[in-house]
Formats: sequence, structure tokens, C-alpha cells
Amino acid sequence: MEEPEQLTKKDWRLLKRLLPYLKKHVILVTVTVVFMLIMDITGVLHPYLIKLGIDRDVANGDLQGLGQTALILLIVLVSSFLFQVFFNYAVQYLGQKLLYDLRLDLFKHMIHLSNDYFDKTPVGKTLTNITNDVESIREFISEGVVSVIGELLKVFFILAAMMMINFKLAMLAFIMLPFFAIITILFRKSIRTGYRGVRKANSQINTALQESITGIREIIQFNYKEKSKENFEKANRYYLESFLKVVHAYSLYFPVIEVVSNISMVIILFFAHLALGVSVRVGEIFAFFSYINMFFRPLRQLAERFNMFQAAMAAAERTFRLLDQDVTIKNPDNPRPIPLDFKGKITFKNVHFAYKPENPVLRDISFEIQPGEKVALVGYTGSGKTTIINLINRLYDIQSGSILIDGIPVREYDMGELRSRISTVPQDPFLFTGTVAENISMYDPSISLKDIVEAAQTVNADQFIKQLPDKYDENVLEEGKRLSVGQKQLVSFARGVVRKPDIFILDEATSNIDSETEKLIDAAIEKLLEGRTAIIIAHRLSTIRKVDRILVFNKGCLVEEGSHEELLRNGGIYNRLYQTQAFSLN
Repeated sequence: MEEPEQLTKKDWRLLKRLLPYLKKHVILVTVTVVFMLIMDITGVLHPYLIKLGIDRDVANGDLQGLGQTALILLIVLVSSFLFQVFFNYAVQYLGQKLLYDLRLDLFKHMIHLSNDYFDKTPVGKTLTNITNDVESIREFISEGVVSVIGELLKVFFILAAMMMINFKLAMLAFIMLPFFAIITILFRKSIRTGYRGVRKANSQINTALQESITGIREIIQFNYKEKSKENFEKANRYYLESFLKVVHAYSLYFPVIEVVSNISMVIILFFAHLALGVSVRVGEIFAFFSYINMFFRPLRQLAERFNMFQAAMAAAERTFRLLDQDVTIKNPDNPRPIPLDFKGKITFKNVHFAYKPENPVLRDISFEIQPGEKVALVGYTGSGKTTIINLINRLYDIQSGSILIDGIPVREYDMGELRSRISTVPQDPFLFTGTVAENISMYDPSISLKDIVEAAQTVNADQFIKQLPDKYDENVLEEGKRLSVGQKQLVSFARGVVRKPDIFILDEATSNIDSETEKLIDAAIEKLLEGRTAIIIAHRLSTIRKVDRILVFNKGCLVEEGSHEELLRNGGIYNRLYQTQAFSLN
């Protein structure tokens, strides 16, 4: 458990990291502070003007002076109202600008994070960082920091007014201030602990919701409803228990502060009773009671801001942890340009790779794929086939060895340019909210509608697209919900074809397509892959007979390579896999 001093240092570090976002809108911050100052000054003038009206005008029977004081009071009240409106608008506008900037920075950083971050981080946690956590920070900055400054200034103005009116009464009012400070310090630790739990529980709730909504079909099919409810109930209960810690603290904190405020009033009332007519006038008593209320009101509000502060600091810790997350796969400082005569020769030399150090996925892998060669990767599940594809696209970096394309290490290429020369059609494609055409072009403005249609016709996707109500302008909705699994796969094929890649990778790409459509696609692919380097992963071994070479992997090692006929004659792992599939089809 961290000590309070350490927490204070951490809080200051977090606040300093928020300063650049405020500096970016320094004019808006200045205007907001000016409105706040005028609002506070006019607010503090009310009791003083009433005191003047009572002690100077009413006591002396000066009706004309009372009228002038009343007019000044009216002007002050109207000014206070107007500047409060201006301040509220300005501070909320500032908060929304800060929310926009911080959330955009988080999103930009997130989409540049490497795959290893997403492999180990729940979606709900990242979602919470960019939504709930950022909102808590916005609320604190716009309604907390600015308001805290305003409340502190208001306290200063009240103290000055009280001391100007009657120094002795002011000193009596200040007696209770140390008690207020001690109470706040005592409650600080329990409030911070509670809000940390709230943020963690909120992340767990988002994760449970995201999994349940995305996997609702599996939940129903496999009768997982009760366990799903149990998981959500556990996260929900943790949130409740964490928030109740905060509630318990504040349920005691605010009444104690109220007692402190009332005791101050009693002390002043008692002193006023003893000294009335000697050193204290009626207007002064009225003004002091008003100022006592006004004095402890901002102090109570500061305590509430402390509530907000604890929530914001817990959120800021999580938010900046995401912003500080290292991008492990980075572009080189001086990337090598893609050669004009890019051929697509792929070379693996003694490649060793592990997602986790203790569990290597590829062990000393070496092979070469010549330009224009069609190579199939075969092996049992978990043998490393998909990992090889990920490494070619440089979604991960290897621990040792080298991966070269046209003789240049993939680490030396610009990642965007390299990936633009490689098209990968995955087994489970992801479609974005948008039209069919947008999902094929992936919003690349250089790809024309003519190119999109030609690509769709090449893979036989044009047939079902033309039957859609809006054809290529049909909105597929989130994750392509309006399309069948096979239709989404066809769109994914068209997406790969439209880029006219030099290297084409098919990762179980026809597994979700019916046999008739697969035959049509196979004919198109044979023509499409002509002259291009191609890597094919196929579960059905019957679909890879015509490739130039087959690489067989087992437990992260390359154990066999050759043509379909050669591998069958060798009687090794490939032969066993092929015979097993042939037997299962009989």
C-alpha cells in the first residue's frame, strides 16, 4: 500500500501531465478565470452591501442612501447572474475541448500499439480508458480544477471581507479551520482506495458486456447463460462494494463538516450576544452569518471536488498508463524504400519466435520462397503457420534470426509501404460499419469504384452484391451483420485483390465458403496469383495439390517440404494428415 506522501507526489505528477492540455486552450482558460473572478467578487459583495444598508442607511433613517444601496445591490445581483451564466458555459466548453483532445490522443496512440498489447489486454479495459476514464478527467478539469480555484478565491475574498468588517469575529470563525483540515486528511485514504476499486470494476463490467454481446450466439448455443450472468454479477458486485466504501466515507464526512460549520456560527452568536451594542453592530452580525454560510459552503464544495479529484486521479493513472504503453513494433528511423522492381522473394533464416519467452512458437525456422512461387503451409493446429504470416506482415518482431523480403530485412522497410505490397485474406474477416464498397477499398481514395467492381467480379462477389438493395452502397452495419459468413469472406477476398499486391496470403480463406463458390473462386485465384508470390494455408489438403511446394510444420519446426506427390511418397506427417482427411471423407 502506498503512503499518503507517495500518493501526493503521484497526484502532482498526474496533474502536471494534464497541464499541456490546458495550455493548448490558454485563451479559453483565461476568459473562464476572468468570468469566475467577477462572479466571485460580485457574490461576496451581497452581504457587505446589505450590512451597509442596515448599519448606515436604516440606522440613520437615510431613505435616499438606502435606495442608492439597493440600486447598487441590484446591479451586483444582475452582474453576478450574468457572469455565472458566462462562466458555466465557458467552463463546460473548456471541458469538452479537453475531452476531445485527450480522447483523440488516446485513440491515436491505441491504433499504433502493437499486437502484443491487444493479445494481453481485455477489450473492456481499453474501452473504459477511452470512454469512462477520460470523462472523469474532463469532469475534474472543467468542473473540478477551475471550480477549485474559484472556490479558493471566493474563500479568500470572504476572509478579506470578514476581517475588514470585524477582525475579532473573523478570528473566531477561523478557530474551526484546523478541524476541517484534519477531517479531510483522515478521509482521504479511504476515498482514494474506493475509487480505485470503482474504476477497476467498471473495466471488468465493460469487458463482461463486450464479451457477452459479441458472443451472444455462443452463449445461447452452448447454454452459457448462467455462467455469463455469474461473471457479470461478480463484476457488478465488485463495483457496488467499491462504491459503497466511498459512500460510507462521505456519509460520515459531510455531517461532520456541517457540525464544524454550525459550531462556528454558535461561537460567533455567543460572542455577539456578549458584545452586542459594544463592539458589534446589527448589520455586522447579519453580514457575518451570511459570510459564515458562504465561507463553509465553498469549503464543503471543495470537499466534494476532492471526491471528484479522487475519481479523476484513479482514472488518470489508468489513462496515462495506456498513453505510456510502449509501441514495440516501430518504423525504422530511416526506412529502406520499396524497390521499383519489387519481386516478393521471402527468406526465413534461423528464425526463433515466442509470444511468451517460456513458450517458443517457432524454433530455428529456415526456408525460402522464390518470386512468383506458390507455397502452402501445412501442419497440425498450433504448429506456427499463422505466426509465420504475422511475421511476414511484421505484426511482431522475432527474437533471433532474420526475415528478408527481396534480400532486405523486414525491419528496415517502412511498415505501411511493406504491408501495401502484401494482401492477407484471413479465415475470419472483419468488416467495418460502412458500405460494401468502403469495406473493399478500406477507404483508400486512390481506389476507384471501377477497381472495386472489377475486384468483386474477379472473386465472384459481384453476384451477391448486385442483389443487395443498394448494391455497392449497401451499409453492412457493425461487423458486417447484414451479410452471411460466406459473403463477408467474399468481400474480404475482393479487399485483398483490389490492392493488386505482389505477395498474396490466404489463411484458411475458403473455409467459410460453400463448395460451389469455392470452385469459382479457385479458378479466379489461379489466374489472380499468376506471377505473384503466394502463401496458402488450407485445412483441406485437397485444395493445395497444385501449389509449387508444400512446407510442413510440427511443434514450431519445419519438418518436411516438397510437392504433394513427393510428400505422399515420403510417408511422413503430411501423408498422415492427408490420409486422415481422405478417410474422414469416405
